[in-house]
Amino acid sequence: MRNVAIAELAAQPDSWHNRIAIREPYLILHHWLSIAMDMEPQSKARVACLATVDEAGQPVTRMTSVEQINASGLTFYTALGSRLAGEIHANPHVSLQMYWPHLERSVHIAGTVSPVSALQAQLQFARYPREVQLSMHGIQTRKRSLLGKIKKCLSLILSEQRLPKVPVPPNWGGFLLSPTLYEFCRTCPKTQGRHCMRFRRCLTLPRGMRRETLKADRYDWVFDSSVQDS
Repeated sequence: MRNVAIAELAAQPDSWHNRIAIREPYLILHHWLSIAMDMEPQSKARVACLATVDEAGQPVTRMTSVEQINASGLTFYTALGSRLAGEIHANPHVSLQMYWPHLERSVHIAGTVSPVSALQAQLQFARYPREVQLSMHGIQTRKRSLLGKIKKCLSLILSEQRLPKVPVPPNWGGFLLSPTLYEFCRTCPKTQGRHCMRFRRCLTLPRGMRRETLKADRYDWVFDSSVQDS
């Protein structure tokens, strides 16, 4: 499958994968995200639309920030007492969409969600700026200009003062989305059609669709692609 995926990518016009070696779908996502962040640094490229299902079976969407992407999946964080956390607890199947209009590319990811460890959530909280940490406690800080922030840092250094660490909110944590589907789509500039690539976890497919991958384990992906007219 991976060799087929590489050949399919290489056949696409304008070398949309920049000829990187693709071994897993998350590497394509990493590559697209880095391009989006480089081209539009202010575009908040990590923000995604996350869909869950409520108790009545109705879809619910909200925006979230994808903080980590690796072979295990995508990680995002929220208040554990939020509506989002409650819906995930009741039904862990979710769908996530990332869209970069300046690239005319989008990624759809579906799978199941599980909570991350308290230590991982603590490490992520420590990465946030102090203003963001305080806002999670409901404390609003006065916005300073860049010069004001520099003056504040210098005054703390000269006075040898250290601001106390902001504790992690007791009701704050993270979730790992373990994908069973990646769908990468982009608009072809020449034809204005949509080129889509799909990667599905082998064991999420009906038995009759697995063919030669029948004995594959859960780490194997089944690949297909399509072109849609605009």
